[in-house]
Amino acid sequence: MVWGRMRIANRWTGIGLGCLLIGLLGGFIAGKHIGFNQGADRRRQSPNGSILCKPGPWGDLSYTPFTIAAPDQSVPVRPIEANGAHWFFEGSTAAGFAALLQSIRLAPDQRHALLDPAVLHVRADGIDLTPSPDLVISLPADARAAIYQLLAQFPENRSEIYFVRKDTIADHFSDSGVSADTVALFERLSWEHGNYLVFAGLPALLSRLPADEDKRHFLKALTRQRTMLLRLRITPASDVRALAQYWAKGAWDTDVQTIFQSLTSIPTGAWISILMVLPPLPSTEIYNYPSVTADSPEASPVNQDSHWTSLNFFRDVPDPNFGKPEYVLRELRETYFPSTGDPRYGDVVLFRKPDGTMIHSAVYIADDICFTKNGSAVTDPWMLNTISDLIEQFSFQVPPDQHLTVSYFRCKNL
Repeated sequence: MVWGRMRIANRWTGIGLGCLLIGLLGGFIAGKHIGFNQGADRRRQSPNGSILCKPGPWGDLSYTPFTIAAPDQSVPVRPIEANGAHWFFEGSTAAGFAALLQSIRLAPDQRHALLDPAVLHVRADGIDLTPSPDLVISLPADARAAIYQLLAQFPENRSEIYFVRKDTIADHFSDSGVSADTVALFERLSWEHGNYLVFAGLPALLSRLPADEDKRHFLKALTRQRTMLLRLRITPASDVRALAQYWAKGAWDTDVQTIFQSLTSIPTGAWISILMVLPPLPSTEIYNYPSVTADSPEASPVNQDSHWTSLNFFRDVPDPNFGKPEYVLRELRETYFPSTGDPRYGDVVLFRKPDGTMIHSAVYIADDICFTKNGSAVTDPWMLNTISDLIEQFSFQVPPDQHLTVSYFRCKNL
């Protein structure tokens, strides 16, 4: 495979595409499992404010957290408000949902409204709930928590649900043009769970804002994501061969080793951006959001979700089929194998339910850090994140008494 440093065009992903739901069967679900705080220990802060990663074969790494937000042209206010809420409950029936509502503290008129045929739509694979803004806002806190907790278990609701860390609320809404009253309404429509606020009332909240500008400010603030700048230190004493063995993959190995060797001539050493050693696709797309244009008016939207991102990481020309569940499963079975040792740069990280169902994937970089795209919507950027944070966030898709598992898979061709 030959790589070129060309700009890889983004494609419109559409709104409302959820994470893929794929069953990994038989021996294919083997792999290494990790705990909830891998890499969180032995970190320390450097004098310039960056955080030093723990030691490893990746060399000396440090990262600086920062926040990104979707550009104005990628904030789809009108479609979200016009489409309203769509809450999907996979495998549920009208009778089963009615029984669930009996166990939740609701006023009789609220229970009746949720069971109204105009709101509760029966499908072959479950039920689709379309509550009005007034109904969403009227739900009491314990009923909201019960419904959100169930919603979060189904990837189809990914575009309906936003996860905001409580310790980043200031980052999301400071200097955003969002009023204190709007922030208060957001918090009231959220479910507090662990370190996160889980929010599934966006169309309802937008309907309460008086002007398009207010709605755009809120949605843009809501799309803010905490990510990081990652840097690698090279000095005259660096073991270039060992570093190249870790970071160089495929056709990129010669260039990476040359970069490292050149930097050893700097007497005081240098911190370089990790973008200098990443392949073309991640180095081009990182911190960016999908474009809202397709290659042609006839082109089908490409599902640029986490799996598309992971399997195209080392490809010069992205394969659009990796946005389709059947192609993802086949590629993993035919081209990857479970890695039972320590993870290495380029391994695909699979986040799975206890039954083996895969709900997210990312690409391992180093320490606890991975390259990821946490959804397929136009407001989901490509970015660096920690595996620990992803475990916490995607754990909402398993019942409270279960835990997400993480496995690593390595490409046979690297």
